[in-house]
Amino acid sequence: MMFKIVRFPTKLKPFFCSLKTEFLWEHFEYFQLLVLLICFAWGRRNISALYQYLGTEAKSHRSRFNNFVNLARWDSQGALERKAYELLRMLKPGKGDVIELVLDDSKKQKRGKDMQAVGWIHDPVSGAKIRGHQYVMATIRFKGHTIPFGVRLYVKQQDCPGLGLVFKKTTELAAELFTAFSPPAGVKVRVLFDSYYVCPILVKACRGKGFCFVSVLKSNRNMYKHGRKLKAGAYGSNLFRCSKKKILRMNKNKGMVAYRYVDAGWLTVSKLGTAHVVFSRKNQERGILGLVTDEPKLSAAQIIQSYDRRWSIEVFFKETKQLLGLGQYQNGSYRAAVTHLHLVCFAYALLTHLAITGIGAQGKKRSKTAGRLSTSQLQNELRRIVWDDMADYLKELPNGDSVVKELSRLLIAA
Repeated sequence: MMFKIVRFPTKLKPFFCSLKTEFLWEHFEYFQLLVLLICFAWGRRNISALYQYLGTEAKSHRSRFNNFVNLARWDSQGALERKAYELLRMLKPGKGDVIELVLDDSKKQKRGKDMQAVGWIHDPVSGAKIRGHQYVMATIRFKGHTIPFGVRLYVKQQDCPGLGLVFKKTTELAAELFTAFSPPAGVKVRVLFDSYYVCPILVKACRGKGFCFVSVLKSNRNMYKHGRKLKAGAYGSNLFRCSKKKILRMNKNKGMVAYRYVDAGWLTVSKLGTAHVVFSRKNQERGILGLVTDEPKLSAAQIIQSYDRRWSIEVFFKETKQLLGLGQYQNGSYRAAVTHLHLVCFAYALLTHLAITGIGAQGKKRSKTAGRLSTSQLQNELRRIVWDDMADYLKELPNGDSVVKELSRLLIAA
């Protein structure tokens, strides 16, 4: 059963309060309503679909929301970073703690003929070329929570002059994202990314910030041991065949997972310098992963555990696409696409805020020992907050109590 938003819930206002100064005129109202609607809605998350969830009392004309998305008269990147720092402070990182900054990119097929910054890109899922947008994302991973930190929409070189942009490769966009991150004093930062981003640009930027990295090596990556040239894939296979393997067992949502691994020690890796290399195989899979890090204190088992947490950004992409409508924009402009990406990140940040504070619809904190809610469960928590606020609003009206009772009966029946 679908119900509508008649006013902005008071319980959710603390998340938005610090962002009010980022906006001019009534744009803050459009911003917080759109973020709320992205979390609250079912189905598609374009403007026309979201607009139907607004009650008459909360409605501005739909063109106002479209103008907000298209004009983008606010610093979306700076605002998202500011909110990410706020959420991180709520988790109280201390001296010696490790914050993981996870980098990856994703693609979204777009059919609009006149949509800006659209180009042909390779889709690793289907293995085919698709016409669409590609964006690079950075998330903060700390104490089991994922916090969106930044997103950049990639634009091909031939399209940049028409949009007034300086061309940047995806690796340069990724480096731009994590060099913008300023961790709390005394906290270590570990950057996690896949084999595509293990390049001199990112490694140099990473070391320039004093961060360490953990990544995976491509099988054709050159390594050197005692002056002998080796290929990562072939060397890993030989090492697995000839060496005694250790086992690391990790308990995951779907059960126990066993990693068999061989510690190759510190080797000279092409374009990276000296690094610690570990080869591992998950369960009975045939493939062998070569993992690499420049962090001196990590053991082989800790390297595997750290890289395993890089999977959090894949979960983030899946959840934001399926549950929050990442990429479901129909506006043709480059600015609108960038605004949409940031609005979805803010929606995810709002759900993370609910997870961190542990405040549910009844205003009671959950037990610290209780399991963390999934993204879909957090959405339902938010919908309960909206429902309770709507019920409070209706009770203020004449005969409001009887209306609330009837709506509750229909909701239970649905």
